[in-house]
Amino acid sequence: MEDFKGSRLFLYNLSTAGWVILDTIWLTFAIAFLLPSQEKIAEGMIPFISNQRFWGIITTLGAVMLFGRIVDALADPLVASWSDRSTSRWGRRRFFMLLGVLPLTLSVILIFFPPVSYTSWLNGIYLAIVFASYFFFFTVYVVPYLALIPELGHTEKVRIKITVAQGYFSLVGSAVVMIGGPLLIAFYKQSGGYVQAYQQTVIYLALLGFLLLMGAIVAVDEKRFSDAQPANIPLKESFEKTIKNKFFIIYLLANIALWFLFNIVRSSVIPIVITLIRADEAFASNMSTILFVFAALCFPIISLLTRSIGKKSIMIIGLGLFSVLSILLSLTGLVPVNPRIWGMAIAALMGFPAAILMVIPNVILSELCDFDYHQTGERREAMYFGVQGFFMKLNLGLSTASLALLYSLFGKDISNPWGVRLAPLLGSIVALIGLLIMTKYPEKKIGEKS
Repeated sequence: MEDFKGSRLFLYNLSTAGWVILDTIWLTFAIAFLLPSQEKIAEGMIPFISNQRFWGIITTLGAVMLFGRIVDALADPLVASWSDRSTSRWGRRRFFMLLGVLPLTLSVILIFFPPVSYTSWLNGIYLAIVFASYFFFFTVYVVPYLALIPELGHTEKVRIKITVAQGYFSLVGSAVVMIGGPLLIAFYKQSGGYVQAYQQTVIYLALLGFLLLMGAIVAVDEKRFSDAQPANIPLKESFEKTIKNKFFIIYLLANIALWFLFNIVRSSVIPIVITLIRADEAFASNMSTILFVFAALCFPIISLLTRSIGKKSIMIIGLGLFSVLSILLSLTGLVPVNPRIWGMAIAALMGFPAAILMVIPNVILSELCDFDYHQTGERREAMYFGVQGFFMKLNLGLSTASLALLYSLFGKDISNPWGVRLAPLLGSIVALIGLLIMTKYPEKKIGEKS
């Protein structure tokens, strides 16, 4: 095998920014676009779907997201099995990445073009279909992409190098959307309405994401850089073997908890800025900027700490710190500190756990894939990332539905902001549970046998 390095490694890692851009687009803007606050409706925004609850707990957006995430979750092990067993001349990973890149990009754009310009059940059905399509093709691209980490990174040192680089590009992708997006919306709003400003912004950001996704497809030649052979194990057996790995389940539950909180905070940025800080979308850009700058500064520190105290300890620190900071974020406007200064300070401190989230989980999972290979003799990297995706997508769908429910029950407007305040608190509770679970992870045993 040749070493995977240089411009090829750069292009492969660069594609992380592409799929992060597409994922961050809807996570950052979908709720604010589809369910605007009363203040934004007065400025010209349109509520495209109802915020009413059905059976006391389910909102339209919550139902749409849960449906889409169920489709997505079912797709993860299916795509993983297809990829692990593929014998395509394009490579068992690259073929699926090529198949998913265009429909993935189109789907995220279509989220912001509901067919009816008012609250309608037709929009609910439309969004259910579009989100399901988006989540499916996101899986088609990302699961094989991540499965390449343990295949292209032949040692732990190389894998850490890859995941740190992907962490940087995750920051770049998130920053492009969370910093540049609000600025573009403010710019386009000057020449048109709010709705058109959101739509124009999404189109340009999605096209950029598409171009970046092509980088890995161009760069990766699996025949030259990987000796992994197609697996022969059927889907059901492979899935069952994966979820019976108790060490993997411990890691998975902790990672799910961390992502539950991160998704809550990421989706709450604009509502927090509008209702608690009482600023406009441009200030959300400032908060995101400071978070990403501090996260970038923390990557070298995390790399050093990983070698000195281990990956398990870093994950526990990330869960605990993120939980505490989210509680403090929910107090914005209640403490005797200027809300803008308070929000910026919390955003800066969140840079450290955000950097942990972007680096450490994939290093741990790659190590678990090696551990499984030495135990079974089977290369099932995609299935591990696919099973993680299966539960992660259900988890993220639940977090988004929980956010919509909190907004519906307790309010999301300046006059009634308790739903916005309670969302980070809910995420913090889940993260603390994840912290307790992570204390059971047998890092030393996994490292010795992987």
